[in-house]
This record gives sequence, structure tokens and C-alpha cells, in this order.
Amino acid sequence: MNKIEVFLQNLNPREKFLFISFICLCALFLAFKIHDRFLEDIFQKTLVEHNYLALNEAKIENSHLKEIETKLTKQIKTEEEKLKYYKEKLHLFSYDKDFFNKKINNLSKNLTI
Repeated sequence: MNKIEVFLQNLNPREKFLFISFICLCALFLAFKIHDRFLEDIFQKTLVEHNYLALNEAKIENSHLKEIETKLTKQIKTEEEKLKYYKEKLHLFSYDKDFFNKKINNLSKNLTI
């Protein structure tokens, strides 16, 4: 520290100002250089790539989910049709307990010669 103080004391005010300005400019240049690389790493490499990858992953997931949705809606429609068919049959059989007997009797009447 003594050598620096002696060096600065031997300088006239103009040289001190120029020396301090040079040091500040060098420090500022290094700070901007580090800051620029830091921002470049963060925004260009990590955030942009992650956003791009996340967007692609989201698109793939979205298309996959749409395929699943269409498959499930088709399956739901077929199950609803089956349910409707079974409800109709159940409703038909629940009206009359002697349904089969009546049908057989009607068939036998129609088949008699």
C-alpha cells in the first residue's frame, strides 16, 4: 500500500486524474464485459433455449393430449350407444314380466297350420 501511496503522491493533479480515470474505465470495461457475457449466457443460451424446448415439449404434449381426447370421446360415444341399447332392452323386458311367454304364445299361434 505504501508504494501505491508514494506513487500517487509523486503525480501531479492532472496525472492523478488521468490515472484514476484509466483505472475506472478499465474497471467499467471489465464490468460490462462480464455483465455482457453473463446476460448472454442467461438470456440467449438458457432462457431462449429452455423456452424453445419448453414450447416444443408443450406442443408435443398438446398434440398427444388431443389424440387421447379424440380416442376417449370416440370411446365415450360407443359406450353411450351401448348403454342406450341396454337401457332400451332393459326397459323392454321390465315392462312385462311375461314377455317371453307372450312372444312364444304369439309365435305358436302364428305357426299353427
